[in-house]
Amino acid sequence: METDSNTKGRGFIIRCTQEGIIKDIIRNELKQELPFDPEENIHYYLDHQSLIDHKRFFAQVRESGAGLAWQLNLKGKEETMALTFAAVLEEEDLLVVAAENVDKILDYYEDLIKRNSPYANKIRDIIQRSFTRNIIRNSGLPKNAEIETYHGISTINNQLTNVQRALTKKNIELKRIDEQKNEYLGMAVHDLRNPIGTIMGYSEILKEEIEKNLNDEQKEMLDLIYSSSEYMLKIIDDFLDVSKIQLGNLKLDKSLVNLEELVKQNISINLIVAQQKDINLEYILIGEAPVVMVDPGKMNQVLNNLIGNSVKFSPSQSSITVTLSSDYEKVMMEVADEGLGISMEDKEKIFNSYQQAETKSTNGEKGEGLGLAIVKKIIKGHGGVIQVQSEEGKGSRFTVWLPKDRRKTDKEQDLSEIKAMSDTRPI
Repeated sequence: METDSNTKGRGFIIRCTQEGIIKDIIRNELKQELPFDPEENIHYYLDHQSLIDHKRFFAQVRESGAGLAWQLNLKGKEETMALTFAAVLEEEDLLVVAAENVDKILDYYEDLIKRNSPYANKIRDIIQRSFTRNIIRNSGLPKNAEIETYHGISTINNQLTNVQRALTKKNIELKRIDEQKNEYLGMAVHDLRNPIGTIMGYSEILKEEIEKNLNDEQKEMLDLIYSSSEYMLKIIDDFLDVSKIQLGNLKLDKSLVNLEELVKQNISINLIVAQQKDINLEYILIGEAPVVMVDPGKMNQVLNNLIGNSVKFSPSQSSITVTLSSDYEKVMMEVADEGLGISMEDKEKIFNSYQQAETKSTNGEKGEGLGLAIVKKIIKGHGGVIQVQSEEGKGSRFTVWLPKDRRKTDKEQDLSEIKAMSDTRPI
């Protein structure tokens, strides 16, 4: 039965008798030039010069069990094609592979492996036997060492195959266990959220209602309760986000959003802390404010994290610049600072969950190593990418690229229609 393949090229795989009678066409990428017929002899398709080589080729396969890299010419409808032939003895029949070169034969082998085809092992035998023969020829060993060497290589190959299967099975099992772990931890953390939120809420009420009646030590204790519960709540929210993403549950509620409004909003949120640290927080818009299809809540998370990190790791009397620009296809958001920077080693891990740079914040701010991991997954969920440029002691530049939604807003549509009407001239 002939099979189709995504692998393009010029070649075929057939099964035939030891005399060359075609029994099965496994694949044929030369259907137009060589429409093989079962029960036809393969030598019928060879040109006159290749008939002798064909006999020697088949004789070698019958004698040694395999043959590789025989050059034979086939008569096509419009041209003569030179192909590389290989074959292996399969019980009473021969499995014959022909392609443009040996590399293409290896491509066939890989393609058949992907398809779990039983013929993959046969082509592997061709390759192994040829490899063994080359070892014997180049090493000067006697020819009778070929069988022993071949069986040795076959044994090692089978062992490696078994190890690979065992590793695949273990990886599947580990993935299942990891998913269960994320699910159970997500449930546990979710149950912690309500009582911690309650503690934070009541401590806030106490601060507002009875703070005037407290001494300085009591006020400090109440502030500590509130700030600690706020920090724990942030960790829980981040952990729940990571758990959802790892379980494939990242849901985006997209709508057309003016991205400049989100950027300004998040600059305002971080401005108070920046001013407290004497940091200049600057915003630059290049061109028109882009309107994009995003989840505004998730994009707020991204912006707040990037701007907040820059404030956290920047010293006093430094500057942070947030830049927004766009072209026809994409939008760029960039947060650049003059902070402590990131080492080459840390740049490799900062986007991984629970991984933090060794750089310490400039005012003792804490983090749990989840923020940038969440940011990267949110950006990826929007079809975008995030990049970082940084050097220790010279600041960092985080750049986000998002695909621009090409659908026009109502305002843009109205402007386009008015322009089109104004451009129209009566004839």
